Amino acid sequence: MMKKTVCEYLKTILVGDLSLVEKQKQDMMISGKKLHYRRQYYDADFEIRVNELVKRAKADSKWIDSVLVAIASKLMDRTKLKKTDPDYIKSTMVENNLKPLKKLFSMVDVPIAWGKIDVMVNDENDIQDQSRGYTEDELETICKFCDPMERLMVKLGASSGIRAGAYDLNWGHIFKVYQIEKGKYVWEHEDVTESTVEYPVVCGLIRVYADSTSEYFGLVTPEWLDDLEIYKQRWIKETNQIPKDNDPLFKKAGPFVRRLSPSSIRTRMSRVVDESGVRVYIEGTKNKFNIPLFNGARRFFNKQNKKALTKTSKLAALIIKEYQMGHGGLIKLDKNYFKEQIEELIDEYLQTIPYITIDKTARKQSELESVKSQMTEMERTKADNKDLKKQMDEMETRFQKQIDHVLTSLHKQNPDR
Repeated sequence: MMKKTVCEYLKTILVGDLSLVEKQKQDMMISGKKLHYRRQYYDADFEIRVNELVKRAKADSKWIDSVLVAIASKLMDRTKLKKTDPDYIKSTMVENNLKPLKKLFSMVDVPIAWGKIDVMVNDENDIQDQSRGYTEDELETICKFCDPMERLMVKLGASSGIRAGAYDLNWGHIFKVYQIEKGKYVWEHEDVTESTVEYPVVCGLIRVYADSTSEYFGLVTPEWLDDLEIYKQRWIKETNQIPKDNDPLFKKAGPFVRRLSPSSIRTRMSRVVDESGVRVYIEGTKNKFNIPLFNGARRFFNKQNKKALTKTSKLAALIIKEYQMGHGGLIKLDKNYFKEQIEELIDEYLQTIPYITIDKTARKQSELESVKSQMTEMERTKADNKDLKKQMDEMETRFQKQIDHVLTSLHKQNPDR
């Protein structure tokens, strides 16, 4: 698979060593050998090409990301051909093509946002014209069939809108966000002190596609953080240790800390969703449902997010909401000319929390806290206006006294006037 990738797919992108290839061609002509019908490429410079690929990947992370996306895209195009077409391949073959590349870049410590690329292969259930996102009631129904880890999986997509490939989180990628004062938040571990934890936790912050060129900050609800604490206790009970920052969030069952693979996460999600019965099979398709397994939660988040009130302009709010989805923005210039700070993202997200909280009790509590916050803000504005009116009345009184004093002085100097 690796030879096919670097010697055929990347034939014109990598330089290789043409002299070795020419020698291989001549040797084959002399010996009468021919290329295998399934291997229409020469591999004499295979090792040179691999080294070149790694060197360029380390030097330019954006370049290797674009190359891998292009490979995955072209291979997926072949899965959409008729089965009688000689170029047709199954989606499992696309995964097999990517496996050696994953192994290679893992061994040479080149960070790749594989989650984004895996989604291109795995999101086959997303049929734009027939599918939709989950509803609040459907997500709540699904949670009834979940254990603590599966409940965390279901609510992760619904509360953050992350893609299927971003579920590969470590414990160190998750932060609690404390509100110190209005518009002021703390989340970094080094900034969280004993006095900080006395402040309310308003939401959570997660590093999505951590340590890759596609990294961005996602946000999760207080409800998800509560479920995280329940799952954490189970995690500790199973392993008999507190999770470290580099330990995987989702692990295999048992006392050992072994990362749960993306395919296993998909299997767990698929099982609880199927047991809940919220999805309907689309007739005339192969394994297609009216709600995409992972993207259904992402669509739910996107729809609910748009319902929330905003504290800024509509255009600014839309751009911020696109950032929360992991998108670059509405236009290409957004990243360069409209850089919102994390605190502004949090401010905007807090308006969304009541709309994306799944449990009815937790949702009502979130709505109540939102109303209290708005009432407090109105009372604060009312008090500020009252103080301002008082100051203006005092200034007017002082000004009137000064005028009266001046008029009295003038009258004394010129009594006849």
